[in-house]
Amino acid sequence: MKAPPLKGLWYFKTAAELGGFKQAAEALFVTQAAVSQQIRLLEQQLGILLFERQTRKVMLTQQGHALLPYLHKAFGQVEMGLLTLKADPSPSTINLTVLPSFATCWLLPRLASFNKALPNYQLRIDPTEQLADFHQDDIDIGIRFGLGDYPGLKSELLAEDELVIAYRPGLIDPSQPIRMQLSKLNFIYDEGRDNEKAWLALNHQLGLMGHTVSNLKIDNAALVQQATVAGQGFSLLRRRLVNQSLELGQLEIYPDFAWPCEYRYYLVAPERHFEWPKLKAFRNWLVAELRTSI
Repeated sequence: MKAPPLKGLWYFKTAAELGGFKQAAEALFVTQAAVSQQIRLLEQQLGILLFERQTRKVMLTQQGHALLPYLHKAFGQVEMGLLTLKADPSPSTINLTVLPSFATCWLLPRLASFNKALPNYQLRIDPTEQLADFHQDDIDIGIRFGLGDYPGLKSELLAEDELVIAYRPGLIDPSQPIRMQLSKLNFIYDEGRDNEKAWLALNHQLGLMGHTVSNLKIDNAALVQQATVAGQGFSLLRRRLVNQSLELGQLEIYPDFAWPCEYRYYLVAPERHFEWPKLKAFRNWLVAELRTSI
């Protein structure tokens, strides 16, 4: 069958949504006769009636009702595609906002993998604790660690994580009772919702209620990790963030404790950004890397 005219389909969709030819003509800035003619031509080509004409109104036929949702979807995809092309001013640059800890401990060690997988894209990183203002800032997408509730934005779950006991090699002997060992070490405290709950669980599990918490509290997991690598004590760190240090022999983790984080990693951006080709490619690379990083 010959493809029906787009104008006729658009006029039909408008008239069906607004409830009449007159209303459609006003919305399209054409005459009522022009709307009627386009829809009549469409009906003739399809060989069906889309509207039942009555004296003072028109009503959708069963075939018209069946066709309408497909046109909603089809024209919606066209509009989204046009908006995508228009809205991305830098299709070869990925402007990313990300938590400093995730950027330092997870993303930067994988830049070689990014360059190999996506050689046609440049990655521009803005490490910050603050969620970007996508209307004001030159940002395409963000990686956040939270509950996924970002009003006005789309969030897509990337991965989960868990907190583990981390320490410099040799500082703790896993083959020996850990309670007495931890009681003699400084606990490097990372301020955060998940860390507080994990610390309470560890205290309950090992009976460390009398342990003195470090007088140094840091609201940055990367700095806590650096202090741990330096041998300042033990800490509770996210497993995904310590993998590089484990591979380099800078840290070890105690095998018999892990606390699942309530917070998770999310991709966050205005919904239309997720349709940009560069961000689809970036998302696919992220997901593949995260699958192999825990």
